[in-house]
Amino acid sequence: MYSSHGSRWNWQDEGFARLPTRVKTAHPVTLHRVWGGTASEMGNPTRPGVCFSFIAPKTRREAEGLFSVWEWGNQCRFVTSFDVTAGSTIFIGQAHPGDFYQSFLGTPGSQVFVEIADLHTSVRRLGPAKELVNDMGPFTVVANRDPGKRLSS
Repeated sequence: MYSSHGSRWNWQDEGFARLPTRVKTAHPVTLHRVWGGTASEMGNPTRPGVCFSFIAPKTRREAEGLFSVWEWGNQCRFVTSFDVTAGSTIFIGQAHPGDFYQSFLGTPGSQVFVEIADLHTSVRRLGPAKELVNDMGPFTVVANRDPGKRLSS
């Protein structure tokens, strides 16, 4: 469990494979957020934070391979870039491969978690969202998550 700003959150519930590293940014950092379906551009305000990445994927399949988010309800339709101010606290770690891991998608990448208390003071959108290339062909992505698990942040 982490606790900053008096809030407590569980790194496993936020999609990390293992305990993330807490980092205070020395310089502004550009992050990217993949979203769509039940995942909104700025995350869910009822969650303890929002997940971002250092990588801006170009396609839906690439996004799923990096972040394993379909099962969380995130259908990987868009990517938005954000600037995080110097001196911000972020948490960095490998994304959990998901309950329905598909090896052909590759190894999950790193994700960056920003606590909700810091979101509106430290994170600024850098332009409009871009639609990810739909390289899923005729396949429809259906979120099929254990009903006992929480929705995407």
